[in-house]
Amino acid sequence: MTKERYPNQAETPAFTKTGKPIYLRPLRPSDEPLMEEFFKSLSPRSIFFRFFAYWKSVPPEVIAYFAKIDCDLNVAMVAVEKHKPGERLLGLCGILRKPGSTRAEFAVVVRDEWQGIGVGAELAAASLPAAQDLGIKELFGIISPENHTMIAMAGKLGFTVRKNRESDYYEMEMHFNSEQYNQSFGGAS
Repeated sequence: MTKERYPNQAETPAFTKTGKPIYLRPLRPSDEPLMEEFFKSLSPRSIFFRFFAYWKSVPPEVIAYFAKIDCDLNVAMVAVEKHKPGERLLGLCGILRKPGSTRAEFAVVVRDEWQGIGVGAELAAASLPAAQDLGIKELFGIISPENHTMIAMAGKLGFTVRKNRESDYYEMEMHFNSEQYNQSFGGAS
């Protein structure tokens, strides 16, 4: 079973642009049922924006992969909404790399009805320092040209965003030791 990297880390309260309270915390292996419900709630459009696949629903093996993320190697942060009797997953930010690499893929997915109100930005902002703490030096990702919210968010977070010359997709990249990251996010060189 995957280790709980942050067993004592408290949830971090945050707010959406509309003032709704949310909580940010690392993903736990015990969150698998929440993740199943979260991924089942996503529209085909949201699934495509995250996975670039035309699935009606996220395959069980993808859900199982996220439930078993090695938090000593990768970052997986979630945004949750408190409700009785527990929590509901609103979004997931994954920063995933291969063992031995300092370069990692960055991706965010947010529950459809919570998109566009800052959940993804809050998740990303909480995930970037955790990635640095793990020794990750560079982030990259691919963005669909229709995903205007992600394109704008990546730029605000300090990613360099450029259109791929051979496709319609956008590529985003960030180097933690870059001046752009330090100015945009306040990181230390």
